Amino acid sequence: MVKRRPHTATVTFESNGKLVEGEWIDGVPSTISIDGRYDPASDGHITKKRNALGDEKQVSGYFYTNVRPELGINYQRLQVPVLGIDVEIICWEPYQSHSVICV
Repeated sequence: MVKRRPHTATVTFESNGKLVEGEWIDGVPSTISIDGRYDPASDGHITKKRNALGDEKQVSGYFYTNVRPELGINYQRLQVPVLGIDVEIICWEPYQSHSVICV
């Protein structure tokens, strides 16, 4: 039988960042490991998504997972070592039954 979520990925995010006397102090980088499926965006359509800063970026792939993103966390990178992927996360969109990380 084909595995529905055959890839294990590492998501890097920044936690505990804070504003001190008007200057942003970066938080501690942390990682989580999630299972899912990576699909490249090679269907001929150019899809653009907005990141947390409001900048539009072109989507190069999608990572489908059951893990839901937490609000207020700045997710930065997605790594799928078995596929040789190490890319910046544009956005992480939650749906009813799954979530999609756009890279």
